[in-house]
Amino acid sequence: MPDFSMQQTQAQIQSQLQIMSQKQIQSLSMLSMSAMDLREEVLKTVDANPVLEIVHDPLEAGPEIRVRKNPYTNADGGTRVSGKVSHEAEEASDAFQRVLESAEDRRVSLQDHLLHQLRMMSLEKSEADLCTRLIGNLDRNGFHILAPVSLLDRNDPEQTPKLLEKCMDIIRRMDPAGTCTSSTEESLLVQARLTAQAPEIALLILDGHIDFLNPPKANAAAKKIRDFISKQASLFGSDKKSYEGLTVTPETVQEAIDFIRTLDPFPARDFTSGQVLFIAPDVYVEELPPSIEVENNGPSKELREAKGIITVGKKSWRVRLENGTIPQIMANEEISQMVKSMDPGEGKKMMQEKVREAVSFVQMLEMRKSTIQKASELIVKKQHAFFEKGPGNLVPFKQEDLAAELGVHESTVSRMARSKYIQCHWGLFEVGYFFVSEVTKSKSTDSNQDAGESLSRDKIVNLIEEIIQTHKNDTKKLSDQKICDLLSEKGVKISRRTVAKYRSQMNIGSSYERG
Repeated sequence: MPDFSMQQTQAQIQSQLQIMSQKQIQSLSMLSMSAMDLREEVLKTVDANPVLEIVHDPLEAGPEIRVRKNPYTNADGGTRVSGKVSHEAEEASDAFQRVLESAEDRRVSLQDHLLHQLRMMSLEKSEADLCTRLIGNLDRNGFHILAPVSLLDRNDPEQTPKLLEKCMDIIRRMDPAGTCTSSTEESLLVQARLTAQAPEIALLILDGHIDFLNPPKANAAAKKIRDFISKQASLFGSDKKSYEGLTVTPETVQEAIDFIRTLDPFPARDFTSGQVLFIAPDVYVEELPPSIEVENNGPSKELREAKGIITVGKKSWRVRLENGTIPQIMANEEISQMVKSMDPGEGKKMMQEKVREAVSFVQMLEMRKSTIQKASELIVKKQHAFFEKGPGNLVPFKQEDLAAELGVHESTVSRMARSKYIQCHWGLFEVGYFFVSEVTKSKSTDSNQDAGESLSRDKIVNLIEEIIQTHKNDTKKLSDQKICDLLSEKGVKISRRTVAKYRSQMNIGSSYERG
């Protein structure tokens, strides 16, 4: 019997392997970097490669550059009376300045001060967790860094927009009053509302009309307020705020101005910044006024998109990258030409490699910029309802959808979204915030819904809340089954149990509890 154990055979096997080059790996690494990390990478690469040069550095005139002062001028720019200062006096002055600069700042940080007050309160776990996140999201002025709605944990059913409002109100009432706001004007309005003695005119001015005080003169401001109230009275609609019966005179306006001056526009100024994380936007999305919309709705769609202008329906937005921290670099042409004329040898090979690396690095920077720009424009196109109407209007959109649109792998989109932020009218949001899973599809004949329209969880929750608000004055409160039936009429097919779950997540009681 023959022994086949040692026989050798040949076989042809076809397999497909993807091996990434060093350039591809570096390109993906750069795509995942934040703006400040990329700046460090650019500066490090320029230092290591003599072929690269910085054409323009946006930060070169910033805090990193020491200002050389004229020795014959004072700190305020005025001319000294005498230019003679003794050597001993200069040394004493320098020593005193060093003592001031090295003195320990014993002030408590804003975060520690607010967290200490938070721990003294009796709150539910979901409330305490969300309050802690909100406090950690405050900058040195006590204002939001990221948009508060983006801090909600989607995996925690108890963290809802309603709970977010409650938690922000808790923090705003802490000492110092007026933090956890988006701007100086909102902080002043919060402080005014917490004061029982706030004049009505002061509340009107701080409620989006601070421009009435430009200039802060009572007579001029009184005229602007009277014109505004007169215009409001001529408007129709039940949602407009009525200011009828408000006494507007130079005296009452001056009283409001004096009150506003007692408020603190920066309530966190007496606290240290602590270890606050400052986040700079990578992309800005700005809504264009109607005049620019008309101008850019011409025949050249390509020209509009080349300028980063995205138009959906009658609305237009400009999408632009923030390049205020990244130096502009280029490969030095003179050095490149000099390398070509060098005699053959190891020196020429080394410099040729440096030239190739320089050109490749510049190309990767441009590729990163182009990828983020295109991805941001596609996000605006897909989520245009959010950029027009705000949170609660996201539609289903996955990373794999964006990858397909860009013609890249999903991992590329994942890297691009990492540590990237979009600044828009509604606040600062992580790029990942705009990726939402699909929940269901509408098959409604309702004129307000497209047949087969995909709906996100956020949209369904908003619909449930709208239905409950619409019927809040009904004698018999809506049951979960009735809400389910009304959603079905709108083309939203979900079960009664799902309605109950979403209603519970919004902290809305059952029909029995609401009755």
